[in-house]
Amino acid sequence: MLTVRPEPSLDPQLLAEIVREHGTPAYVYDARVLDGNVRRWVEAVGDPSRVCYAVKANYNLAVLARLASHGIGFEASTVGEMARALAAGIAPGRIVLGGVPKSPQAVAVGIGRGLDLVVLQAAHEVEAAIEASTSLSGAPARVGLRVRPGIRAGAHPSLETGRADAKFGFGPSEIRDAWEALSRTDGLRPTTLAFHLGSGLDSLTPYEAAIDVLLGIVGDLEASGRPVRELDLGGGLGVAYGDTGSDLEPADLVRIVDERLAGSGLTTRYEPGRSIAARAGTLVTRVLYRRERDGHPALVCDGGFTDFGRYSLYGAQHRIEPLEGRLEGPETVEVLGPTCESGDKLGTGRRLHGVQPGDLLAVRDVGAYGFVMASNYNARPRPAEVLVDDGGWKVVRQRESLEDLWRGETVG
Repeated sequence: MLTVRPEPSLDPQLLAEIVREHGTPAYVYDARVLDGNVRRWVEAVGDPSRVCYAVKANYNLAVLARLASHGIGFEASTVGEMARALAAGIAPGRIVLGGVPKSPQAVAVGIGRGLDLVVLQAAHEVEAAIEASTSLSGAPARVGLRVRPGIRAGAHPSLETGRADAKFGFGPSEIRDAWEALSRTDGLRPTTLAFHLGSGLDSLTPYEAAIDVLLGIVGDLEASGRPVRELDLGGGLGVAYGDTGSDLEPADLVRIVDERLAGSGLTTRYEPGRSIAARAGTLVTRVLYRRERDGHPALVCDGGFTDFGRYSLYGAQHRIEPLEGRLEGPETVEVLGPTCESGDKLGTGRRLHGVQPGDLLAVRDVGAYGFVMASNYNARPRPAEVLVDDGGWKVVRQRESLEDLWRGETVG
């Protein structure tokens, strides 16, 4: 079953009021949308601890704290994301350090921090975990291995992470030796096989194929007397960013997984990010001027790819709407950013012929992979972030000042 794509809950008048006070470009997040999307996942899974929000999607501290109030877990790709989760008040026992490439030092930090789980994805990480475990006191550290299942999941090539040629994880034939090495280590407790298929998936079929790969490995390890207890099913459900389409429903994924794993005795955990945070965010930008070159109309805005890079990186066409007036004219208008790159675009082919200089535009569904991918290219300060809750709002990250651009640097 598909859920109907929700309309944005942040109305134009409220957004205009916020940016009158705090300027543009600005990210504005709706706490009610965050709450609703977390509840969808928790209701589908049945246990909030098995829902591990992907911190990389949006790691603003106020956003993390809001999500933590629902009792869920958190998946951190890096030690930096782990540190952000801790700074938001999340207990180490609710955090997973995920299976992206890590230095030995990062593995040692994860092993020594008392996390819920540390996922290892290469031989040198296994060696680092074994070495780090020698200094542990108390209970063994829970660890897992990331499997590269060789699945093409249909996401953008830059976001597919489970292919046979991906840089992440062990091939199925490599798991047994690594698992046995972890099992022989007193300070470690291997419990979990993990995979990550990619971000923004629009089909559930790849999960079924990947689970079948993991079940084959589980059977092999069971026969060797070193059983697997849990599967970590990474890879996020997509969001229909355009004017049409629907989002996949978490309950449908959970139903398919439960049917596939019936009778196996395995527990599962999920790592949603985009499907929780994307719909909660709006980027408000102001039109600086209009221009037309050889019959190609465009709006040049004060927000661009340094603030929101998904079109430039992936060709992602998010809805862009005027805060005042209606969508007008044929789908020919480009929405451009202010930097010195011709590829600096927020979108193309838009019905924005009625928009004039000084007008405000809302780029919708940008709560995931928006601010977290912003940069200071052209020495541009990054935008403010604002959280709306019950009709009020607060700034949860101040707009960077010019002085922030060189903070920590020295002359000579």
